[in-house]
Amino acid sequence: MSRTTARVAAMQMIFEKISGGQGGEDTLKMVYDELREDGLPGVEHIGRKEPDGEDRDYITAALEGVLAHREEIDELIEQNTAKGWSIDRISLVNLTIMRLAVWEILYAEDVPGNVSISEALELTERFSDPEDKAFVNGILGTILREHEAQA
Repeated sequence: MSRTTARVAAMQMIFEKISGGQGGEDTLKMVYDELREDGLPGVEHIGRKEPDGEDRDYITAALEGVLAHREEIDELIEQNTAKGWSIDRISLVNLTIMRLAVWEILYAEDVPGNVSISEALELTERFSDPEDKAFVNGILGTILREHEAQA
């Protein structure tokens, strides 16, 4: 399976968990069934029950990481939105996509920052308004530049 597919699953799991859902094993199976139905590349050859170990590790790390660092991640996102905007004005879908990307930028050492942003833009195009890509790109690009400057 591809990391892109695991990232889609992680984003949906994070969205559900933050929205008050369980975000557990049943959700993961449901997400993969939906991805199969959508014909997302890399899913069709997976067993009906679950993703492979590497994908499961990424999904678990992303879900737990975003939840554990949510306050820090949200603060970074809010600091980099337009003046006068609060994080509450960002759609939950876009916010979830950005939370995942910021977690990757800060904590997923095996994912280059530019890949995190590129994948976030793909998620935005798939699950949100494609016109929001510039907004998401601007915030994530600023966060990445600041992170790289501190490294």
